[in-house]
Amino acid sequence: MYKILLATDGSENSFKAVEKAIEIAKPLEADLTVLSVAQDVPVFKGQEGLSYDQAVALQKNMVEGMEKAAQEVLENTKKVFADHGMEVRTMLKKGQPANVICDEATSGDYNMVILGSRGLGGLKEFILGSVSNKVAHCAHTSVLIVK
Repeated sequence: MYKILLATDGSENSFKAVEKAIEIAKPLEADLTVLSVAQDVPVFKGQEGLSYDQAVALQKNMVEGMEKAAQEVLENTKKVFADHGMEVRTMLKKGQPANVICDEATSGDYNMVILGSRGLGGLKEFILGSVSNKVAHCAHTSVLIVK
């Protein structure tokens, strides 16, 4: 069976990627997994008036907020697929998005990864990099970047 990993963050381009995934996966009756990654947040210490314990508490709140947002993205995306008569698996992971996507693409033995592009170009992309650019280079399978 053809396996597709769709990575989404709830951005406009990731919704375009959802539409493209439907277009590709539905006729193939592909096995589709939707992945959202809650990005790691470092503990910041040394801000004026902020103790280490307060920094850890702040980090915990930020992580919980990111996980909640990622879960909402997954639920909304799952509903879009259901509206098209498709069942999908959802997956929430924590870490650096590009690394997590590449690791999952490899360990899950997917035939294709689909994700949206942030639309960065030229020098800005070279300096900053982007999740889609990193995934295109680190994934060991086909990658479709949707604009």
